[in-house]
Amino acid sequence: MKQESPRINSGWIRALLFFVAAMITSQIFAGIGMVGVLLVSGFDISTLSNQDALMKELNQINFFLILKIIEFSAVMLCVWLFMRYIDRQPVNSIGLVYDGYQKDLQFGLGLGAGLIAIGFFILFILGYVSIEGFSFPLGNIFLYFVLFVIVSLHEEIMLRGYILRNLMSSMNKYVALALSSLVFMSVHLLNPNISPLAVINLFLAGIVLGIYYIHKPNLWLPIGMHLTWNFFQGPIFGFEVSGIESESIINQSVTGSDYITGGEFGFEGSLLATALIIVLILFLDKKYGTR
Repeated sequence: MKQESPRINSGWIRALLFFVAAMITSQIFAGIGMVGVLLVSGFDISTLSNQDALMKELNQINFFLILKIIEFSAVMLCVWLFMRYIDRQPVNSIGLVYDGYQKDLQFGLGLGAGLIAIGFFILFILGYVSIEGFSFPLGNIFLYFVLFVIVSLHEEIMLRGYILRNLMSSMNKYVALALSSLVFMSVHLLNPNISPLAVINLFLAGIVLGIYYIHKPNLWLPIGMHLTWNFFQGPIFGFEVSGIESESIINQSVTGSDYITGGEFGFEGSLLATALIIVLILFLDKKYGTR
């Protein structure tokens, strides 16, 4: 059976239109969902102008998780519509084929967890991190795990699976990777406590999450790496995740320069993270780029 050609020939135009549609749709869905969640919870809608009360309500993990599920649903709707009516290809062709990629997923899970663990123990040994104690809020830890599963699926499918894939059809794959990484960086610019170094590291994180995909267009390794990077950074080791706090098993405190520790943005805002990410980029490019 002959495969149909896309309705829009230019991949970069498809990527741009998709990004705009996905952002608008997810914000509309999230806005409606936020009001619905607040109403169900008994929140006094007349106090919406009270930003402190609103943020306290929304930062509860159960509400935050529901909103992320709603946003993810909106993005998946856009992916399905674009793949069916614009790209005219099956949705799994963006890199969701699982058969044959189980080991890649496992490797990605190990990379994300390992990178954060290395960073934590280096900071601990050098005295920049102190362990204050341990706690085991297992119910909420599980909810955070589900949250980061949703976040990793959401961002990898949108940014690597659709946007990077279509950019690669229009230009050099490394240029496409850089552009998609700028998009990844841009969607995190409003996160709390962001710093210039954190912005650079967000761009590099986009590179490290996409470098595998430009050589092997499958999403399971970056999904796994993204998931454990976030989960081990926050709920396990107690750092903020891109400026957002979470409950954690290890209760820790950091001292010293924000350039070393990442400060209130979390480990990924540190020079140590910069170095580790660059090493991982070079490793993955060599490992998969020579095949």
